[in-house]
Amino acid sequence: MASTPAQALWNARLAATVIPRDFEGRPTTEDAAYDIQRDMIAASGLEPAGWKIGATTEPLLGVLGVDRPFLGPVFNEYTWRDGDAIPFQSGYRLETEMTLCLKSDMPHRAEPYSRAECEAAVGSIFTSFEIIRFRFEGEGAGASFRAVADCGVNAGMVLGPEVTDWSGLDLMNNPVSLSINGEHVVTGAPNELMWEHIFDAAGWTANHSFLEGRGGLRAGDYLMTGTCTGMRPLERGDSVVADFSSMGTISATFP
Repeated sequence: MASTPAQALWNARLAATVIPRDFEGRPTTEDAAYDIQRDMIAASGLEPAGWKIGATTEPLLGVLGVDRPFLGPVFNEYTWRDGDAIPFQSGYRLETEMTLCLKSDMPHRAEPYSRAECEAAVGSIFTSFEIIRFRFEGEGAGASFRAVADCGVNAGMVLGPEVTDWSGLDLMNNPVSLSINGEHVVTGAPNELMWEHIFDAAGWTANHSFLEGRGGLRAGDYLMTGTCTGMRPLERGDSVVADFSSMGTISATFP
């Protein structure tokens, strides 16, 4: 029996390989892409620990060839902690971002969430890295709905220091500085993202149509809100450090 697109993509994740870019059954609509993603989650046998939001800046929308951000699952089985050595895979890319962790449910509903409701549902904010890997041939440019189908091209999450009191922080203007192998690469901030405030990402996600069948967001879910430093290629042996100013630093190595 021929492998489904979802199974082929999941097998490529397990084997650190890629499938043809124009794989059979590739999605041509957003709905078809989320159908494949849903099947890929089922093929994994894993329960999502939360979600990443991809293409949260205008430049990334244009590069990927999508007209709005998209969701992908993150898994505990592919989560590392500050300072960990993460086995390298060819094609890894790195994003640096703030990750929310919810302390209460945010059910899917027709009414938009207010910012106050979103903030009340957030229990903590983590400094974090997202590890990206495309499981189909070619670069991200023009990937379009393939990236949505491929679990948002997430390959892992690295969680750094946890912040539980952000009352004195200007989160949207908080500088995030990324260094690779001791050399500064880029400095960004959440104000480059599509959100008016970082907490707005929670309301947007909870009411996303893909999560309607799951009931929205749940207490304990992680939510990766989008890269502040772009998408950076990694090489074997790289050591990465991101300085989130008063929120702390996060590091990882890729032997």
